[in-house]
Amino acid sequence: MKLYQLAGSFFVLVSAMFAAPAQADGPYAAIPPSKSGGPPSGVSLRIVKYDGATNGVLEVEVKNTRAETTQFSARGLYFVPQGNADEAPQRLGAVGPFSVKTERGWERRESLPLAPGAKATLKLDVYCIDSHRGSPSSSTSFRVAKDRVPEALSNDIARDAEGAARGYGGVSAPAAKGAVQSQVWKNRDKKWLKLDGEGAQEAAKAR
Repeated sequence: MKLYQLAGSFFVLVSAMFAAPAQADGPYAAIPPSKSGGPPSGVSLRIVKYDGATNGVLEVEVKNTRAETTQFSARGLYFVPQGNADEAPQRLGAVGPFSVKTERGWERRESLPLAPGAKATLKLDVYCIDSHRGSPSSSTSFRVAKDRVPEALSNDIARDAEGAARGYGGVSAPAAKGAVQSQVWKNRDKKWLKLDGEGAQEAAKAR
């Protein structure tokens, strides 16, 4: 093999290594209960990769750690960038139905029953929830937050997002991304509520 061919092969190999998802082997973490103060969800989640910027798709794996069937819901889940909160990009919140990988392909669901020990691969539609911060990227590493977005705020976001997306084919339609994102920021900024991952960037918002 000629020298330039070897160099080209090495470049392709190195490029592929650095193009790998930032969190392809992230650890499992217990997700918070659906309602504040409620019983443990029994579901653990592992982040696989994020594909997006201001909004995008977060691929995750979930598993049921209970001895009985439990229900998974993405409503109110949000994700915190790893690292210094004072300099971190925006946190991501799940909005709308999610996609689950089945034998028939990807299917949209509002919730998902998980049998004891069962695992599932999901794609969550996520949106930035901190308009004053910079946008994350597909190389940003995230962790699941210790709580969920408060139910009242989550319900307001869901209601307004559905209304704004109606003319674009619904909240799950790619064309609705911008309209949904605007509603997320609008409701988030109405009355600032502290969430996991706050830093000095939020000092003015909390006043």
